[in-house]
Amino acid sequence: MDNELTVIGSELPVLQTKGAYKYLKEITGNGAYYQVAWQKLADGYVALYGTTPVQIRSLPTLNDTFEDEEG
Repeated sequence: MDNELTVIGSELPVLQTKGAYKYLKEITGNGAYYQVAWQKLADGYVALYGTTPVQIRSLPTLNDTFEDEEG
């Protein structure tokens, strides 16, 4: 299981259920699988894999303004 800091730093979505995605131990063969999300469990997080990305419904707006400080 991965810790919360790893999950937050990964920028991948966190899902409550794994749906059609697979755990690494469930994947066989040489398919082009890649990590698409995390599943939150009671005692941590598990990486989920698939062949298509998870669609992120909404992203927070970044309101960072970079101003010239040379003034």
